[in-house]
Amino acid sequence: MGRHGENIHKRKDGRWEARVIQSHDFSGKAKYRYFYGKTYLEAKKKKNQFLADRREISDRGKHGSEQRIRFGQVLFEWLSFRKGTIKESTYVNYLRLIEKHLNPELGNLYLSGITSEILERYLKNKLCNGRLDGKGGLSPKTVSDMRSVIRMVIEYANQQHYPCYTERDVYCPKSRQPNIRVLTRQEQEKLEDFLFQQQDPLCFGVLTALYGGLRIGEVCALKWGDFHFESGTLRINKTLIRIQDVTPNAVSKTKLLIETPKTDAANRVIPLPEFLMSYLQQFQKAPDCYLLTGTERYLEPRRCLMKYKQLLQRAGMEEITFHTLRHTFATRCVENGFDAKSLSEILGHANVNTTLQRYVHPSLEQKKEQMNMLGKISVYSQKNGQRSGKVTIL
Repeated sequence: MGRHGENIHKRKDGRWEARVIQSHDFSGKAKYRYFYGKTYLEAKKKKNQFLADRREISDRGKHGSEQRIRFGQVLFEWLSFRKGTIKESTYVNYLRLIEKHLNPELGNLYLSGITSEILERYLKNKLCNGRLDGKGGLSPKTVSDMRSVIRMVIEYANQQHYPCYTERDVYCPKSRQPNIRVLTRQEQEKLEDFLFQQQDPLCFGVLTALYGGLRIGEVCALKWGDFHFESGTLRINKTLIRIQDVTPNAVSKTKLLIETPKTDAANRVIPLPEFLMSYLQQFQKAPDCYLLTGTERYLEPRRCLMKYKQLLQRAGMEEITFHTLRHTFATRCVENGFDAKSLSEILGHANVNTTLQRYVHPSLEQKKEQMNMLGKISVYSQKNGQRSGKVTIL
């Protein structure tokens, strides 16, 4: 039988078990440390010794300057700990945030002195004045990434029993939904008329993005061997990106990297429309040839964007981002009755909400159609013989 309020109880195997809250994760769930003994007193003694040791470490952190740990030390310790478990591109992004922003401004603070108020002021200031060139603030997305790093570092510090605060609430910047450009049906028709006349590898890539919802890095990494014409599907399992080269004595500041997509959901097989597969099959190359070049040499995203802009000029189109093709694909799918779950998997999103919030942008005409469907339940429209969603005004 357990002793009330002490978190000590007798197990079925006859041993006594004591437990104490060691930390909390950022969802609020407690994480426990367990101690065992043949008797109640033995388990209690081990538990009390742990609590005493933890208080001593905390006191040394607060009052003994030689024992104080600075936040910058833990930042780089955590980054070194994570290096072997994350993608190289993710590691480089974390390193950039730490070296350019977090360490210069928070690194000298003692870990035990960091509070949620300090972090909130810091992140809010980054939104207003965070750019390194002094020309305004950072985007909410960048500040949100910095917040994520801070949370992971603090969680790591707690796991290592470093003296630091265990509050779970850290200020979260509100993200602004950007104005997303979608091609009108007339613009899409004009672009397609041009693309289907060119028989150019770059045009093949643009068409695949427009009818598959691919990101530019995914298109640049595509090889002809990724197309399975028998099944009418396309395999997306890699992306081509340019990242900072952080290796010592690197010749260039950046390097190209072909790696797996950023999430498990982005590693996917998608069905392409039959008309597109039939068209592309006419120009099929060897499996190891890249789609955008027709050779075994890839076209990197930066060069791809330059050629894409030139292609738009030749087509008589105004400048639109490559990602607009992805937005347009998602919007056309919704307009044609795709279910959200299927669309989410084709786009490579981890959940349906991301698809609905980020890529689905109904047109005014579509909204009118949906609203006019309410005429089916309106007593007035039924009495006055509404047809095709139109009401006769008397």
